[in-house]
Amino acid sequence: MTSGNFGLRLKHLEDNIKQDLALLKDYEDALRYEDDPRKKAKYGREIEQLRESATCYQKEYSELRMQVTGEPTEQMQNVGIQLQQINSKLDTLSAGQRAIYGNINDLRQRLLAHYSAGEQRIITAITAQMDKTQLDTISVVLQAIDSGKVSDLEVQQILDSTQQMLVILNQRNILTSDQQEIMEVIKSPGIDARHRIKVTIPLIPLILGYEGEVDLGTGINLKTAWQNLVLRYRGE
Repeated sequence: MTSGNFGLRLKHLEDNIKQDLALLKDYEDALRYEDDPRKKAKYGREIEQLRESATCYQKEYSELRMQVTGEPTEQMQNVGIQLQQINSKLDTLSAGQRAIYGNINDLRQRLLAHYSAGEQRIITAITAQMDKTQLDTISVVLQAIDSGKVSDLEVQQILDSTQQMLVILNQRNILTSDQQEIMEVIKSPGIDARHRIKVTIPLIPLILGYEGEVDLGTGINLKTAWQNLVLRYRGE
């Protein structure tokens, strides 16, 4: 290989690594403040693609390094340092993502313990869309309901408001199939209000995003009622 081709390959490699390092920094910053689990999963996939690129960069660097006799140039040394940096960042981000997903899976399992075996399938599908903050919030409210701290009146108000919103959202074809299944469960005869609200609770954080678009036609404000309930028991 001519010195010109060698220099060109090394320059391209250096530029690509710099670009990926900048991308990793952007993903790191975005993940620090992102709450949407779907966006977090997207970032996770893109980070894994960068890991595949880093593997190719390492192979390219090793091939170029074998062609250097004696001490590597300053540029070669810089590229080697950049490779170490990108691999270190990838390892740190991957470890952080694994820890987050491990905590979330534990939270989901504890949350499912509040439900019967038949209900767990639906609840699993609903909570798969949620992040740690949402799962924590739901767990807090479920514990308050199970311990009898939430009054019957409050239970009925939140349940009525949620059911009305679900009916309207269903009429507008907004609800997913899992959310429609929960609607059917809570309409079943013989289920008391406290059990119906326990099945409904995981839906509330998801449907609150539609509240501004839906006129419930009642004096009950679901968002306010939900926030009051959460704030009351979150610090316990």
